[in-house]
Amino acid sequence: MKLIICLLLAASLCLAANTAFCEPNTLFSFEKDTEGWEVPNWCLEKTDYVAESIAVSNKFAKDGKSALEIMANFPGGKWTATYVEVQQFFDWAPYKTVSVDVYLPKEAPMGLQAKIILTVGDDWTWTEMSRMVKLMPGEWVTVSAGLVPGVTDWRRTTVTDQFRSDIRKFGVRIESNMRPTYSGPIYIDNIKLE
Repeated sequence: MKLIICLLLAASLCLAANTAFCEPNTLFSFEKDTEGWEVPNWCLEKTDYVAESIAVSNKFAKDGKSALEIMANFPGGKWTATYVEVQQFFDWAPYKTVSVDVYLPKEAPMGLQAKIILTVGDDWTWTEMSRMVKLMPGEWVTVSAGLVPGVTDWRRTTVTDQFRSDIRKFGVRIESNMRPTYSGPIYIDNIKLE
């Protein structure tokens, strides 16, 4: 009988631990302000980075009533990107994935892609996703990457507990590789951990 009670207790603790591990945590929903997100100064100094401004907008939202609006001007004919980030210390060790929802208005052209970029550790190592996610005009697209050891979602990076527990910056880059040409808004919202 004691063995059964011990096994039931152990199972309930494991179940509770797994539930806590997987419980979603919304990091940013942009309901009141930009929550510290910005276009970094180095992007404003480069001709291949084309974000002109950011603000909170209630035109589109994936979660709640507003989202972060990035005004961009992709000229076409060369690689260009918008990049926005927030600098903050994050400990994501208890989570399996990080995601952000990105929206292009329906009149935007096909061809833009997005990825998550992290800055990690004492060396502030720039860490990009190993793949791009195609954006679909008129639809919210979720860009997500794994955070558990062994995932291959990050280019030239081995995910460890130390990596997950020492995130210094979280960024989103939207790219145009030669095409398309687009001048207008891009929205990001519902940044969360699961």
